[in-house]
Amino acid sequence: MSNQSIVRLHAKASVNPNDWETFKQMVSATKIIVAKEGPEAVLLHECYYDLETFECLIIEGYADEAAFLSHLELIKPLSSKYQVDWKIERLELLGPYSENVVAAMRAGNEHAFSHYSASLNI
Repeated sequence: MSNQSIVRLHAKASVNPNDWETFKQMVSATKIIVAKEGPEAVLLHECYYDLETFECLIIEGYADEAAFLSHLELIKPLSSKYQVDWKIERLELLGPYSENVVAAMRAGNEHAFSHYSASLNI
């Protein structure tokens, strides 16, 4: 697999402390979906947090664009199932991806979205 085909995503989010338990349930449900997708499709799916600030850093890696877009479709129902007051503060897509992937990430996150399309491989 080409290193350039891997879709990399970093997101910083803040969670309303009152919804922390529900947020953890949503992350747990996401992990079940990730396990079903398999390690060949989802290379990395981590959620780190600071319990004092209820801020999270989410780091994801997918084998390619198709795996990433498939994952987005699979997790869509979780938003309606888990009513969580949380906000994506920063969303970074790393790599040279198609406009479909860039548009999928930009949708609803315009204020926080950045796309770094090129890498300095010196």
